[in-house]
Amino acid sequence: RATGSLWRTRRGTRFARGFARESQRTPGTDSQGEMGEVKLPEDVKEQLEKFEAAVQEMEDGLTPLLSADRKEMEAALNPLERARVHIALANAVSTLYAMYIKTVGMDPADHGISRELERVDLYKGKVDKALKLGGPNTKLDVPAAERMINAAQGGKKKREANKDEAEDMIEEALENKKKGDKKKKKK
Repeated sequence: RATGSLWRTRRGTRFARGFARESQRTPGTDSQGEMGEVKLPEDVKEQLEKFEAAVQEMEDGLTPLLSADRKEMEAALNPLERARVHIALANAVSTLYAMYIKTVGMDPADHGISRELERVDLYKGKVDKALKLGGPNTKLDVPAAERMINAAQGGKKKREANKDEAEDMIEEALENKKKGDKKKKKK
């Protein structure tokens, strides 16, 4: 039986069960669904080769991640490295899905996968920024360190010296005022 039996859905539409009808066969296949020789234009062949190369490159890059034990790998990584691994996996899955969308004739830019790829890129930027900043800032603020050292070593002496200077300045000012008052009285 070539078309199988028909069955009804709730809406009354009939579907064929069993083997696909001749009109429903995938182009380039024979009646048993086997692929035969398909003549493709040269530009399509080039695009297909690029696609296969990209998939192979992605598989090669993901092999170490996928072959390792996830729990052991995550235990060995610090949080930023773990985030990079998670982002790489999310990027790989999203890119593969975008490639699939393209192969079925849809534009990935019009699909939700484009927003997902943008979101992955956003998080990749955040992790890269965190990695660039590195750990704690180890740069020494020399003037602040000098102030702290001076304050710890001789802060009390300096305050006393400043107090003595202030007292001397007040005494000098008072003497100058007295001299000025005497000159005014003489006039």
